[in-house]
Amino acid sequence: MKTKRPRYQQGNITKLERLGGFVWKVRFSEWVDGKRHQKSLTFDGAEYPTERDVRKAIEPTVVQVNSGADRAKVEGIFGSVIDLYRKEHLPGLEHSTQQVNSYLLRNYIEPKFARAAIRDVEPLEVVTWFKELRLAPTTKASIRSVLSVCFDLAALHKFIPAMGQNPMTLVKIKGVTKRKKKITEVTVEGFQALLNALPEPLNIMVLVDGCLGLRISELLALKWEDIDFEAGKITITRKFTHGELGKTKSDASEAELPLADAVMAALEDYRPRTRGSEWLFPSPYTGGPRSASMLLQKGLKPAAEKLGLGHVTWHTLRHACRSWLSSGGAAVGTQKDLLRQADITTTMNIYRHALSSDMRKSHNELVKQLVPARLLPK
Repeated sequence: MKTKRPRYQQGNITKLERLGGFVWKVRFSEWVDGKRHQKSLTFDGAEYPTERDVRKAIEPTVVQVNSGADRAKVEGIFGSVIDLYRKEHLPGLEHSTQQVNSYLLRNYIEPKFARAAIRDVEPLEVVTWFKELRLAPTTKASIRSVLSVCFDLAALHKFIPAMGQNPMTLVKIKGVTKRKKKITEVTVEGFQALLNALPEPLNIMVLVDGCLGLRISELLALKWEDIDFEAGKITITRKFTHGELGKTKSDASEAELPLADAVMAALEDYRPRTRGSEWLFPSPYTGGPRSASMLLQKGLKPAAEKLGLGHVTWHTLRHACRSWLSSGGAAVGTQKDLLRQADITTTMNIYRHALSSDMRKSHNELVKQLVPARLLPK
């Protein structure tokens, strides 16, 4: 006997004229105790001028109304899954990632797929679409990642079979892993020249960054309370990016690091100029953390180019720090601990909060190389 395929309700929308305007009437059918009941919603035309606006507004209701259906067999639209992504996945992401992914949803994914049936969003269609988009490979990869999570949510909520392969695993994007620009190598002499050329506090920021290999988001978020001058250590606990404070990139990134006497001496000499601020490098305009892009474009980058050092960024300094540690003989495990990379071994993870003698020794040796003699303690 042939079974009847369950019907996926999208909601029947009717435009009704009213005195001085119009409204949208949306009708659904609901089954309660085996009986079918009609349900209707009304939307003011002044607030929802187009049917598309109404469709977007009723997406949560559409999902709820069809919650009892076998979604592996129905004609669900991809817009319903996008709505689930916004409600269930997006809030758990970091602020900066939320902004990026919301932009990708709003400007690329929704215009292309919101009204399409889920079963019609196939890998080949996505590949063809990507070929037409004039976007960088990394941006396409980000769009693919969002689509991949959407399909995971579709499976979780039974829009598609949960045991099936995520269609986005078949979508390959060329050029994602290839580094387009070679990272500039900075010598010790070049680093010292940069320190001498930069004004305060940019020179202090570069000094701390070069000696510790911090990410710029971590450097901007440093507070004076993070430094223990008596114990000679600094604690990395937060980051500042896209105007928001947040947790560090990973659990491995949150750690205590040794701080050499020369760096502490430079910071103690500089501290009075922060005028009692809780931040190491407060903005003269807001009093809070500074803008990474502004420091790069108007400070670090032009100074490096003027000295003939090439394209130097904050990440260049982190990369250079590891190179200097390696050339100084620091063990690979010590390098990973000092740079707080996530791929350290289990044993290293257990002890990463303890400042080992190897970490302090390697850090001190590095600082001796980098810090000009005039800043070294007598």
